Amino acid sequence: MQAADKEGIANKVTALKNGDEAAFAFLYRRYEAKLYTFAYKLTHDATEAEEVVQEVFLKVWEKRASLDSSQNFDGFLFTIAKNLVYNKAKQRAYHFAFQKYVAAYESNICHHTENKLEFEELKALLEQIYTSLPPVRRKVFIMSRLQGLSNTEIATELNTSTSNIENHLNKALNFIRQKLRGHEVVYVILLSFLKL
Repeated sequence: MQAADKEGIANKVTALKNGDEAAFAFLYRRYEAKLYTFAYKLTHDATEAEEVVQEVFLKVWEKRASLDSSQNFDGFLFTIAKNLVYNKAKQRAYHFAFQKYVAAYESNICHHTENKLEFEELKALLEQIYTSLPPVRRKVFIMSRLQGLSNTEIATELNTSTSNIENHLNKALNFIRQKLRGHEVVYVILLSFLKL
């Protein structure tokens, strides 16, 4: 991006910060296609990619007062998009795990509330485990097990070797196995889904 172009974007961000709707519309048109392509590459789903774009700009509008025109606006947008995609992937994993959990105990409907409480514990445990992983390893795990990308696709995306991805994934899975010891029910539920 040329200096004049950067300055133009910075001016639009400043205008947006002051609530200028025309500046918002300009930035939306400017970045919509790029963000869609980025989100689609991560999700492989057109509808979800469109939702990510909408949510990114909703967040931009909501946070407009705290925008910094000297900040790299491109980077800001793509960071929001990436976080949205990963959070959606985690929510899908939780939903899947809960469905499996309820199916395993559906014969005992009267314990539905108890199941929900235990699911919240499961969700908290998974969140704690994900957070405990080093950032790159967490990213590799999410891309592999939650987004369904192959090791080669992940290596290409992260600009590294397939063996490096395999190493990260093996370490992540070993770590998760250790953390799930003593949680037999959770382990059984996640066994096939996460391929532990």
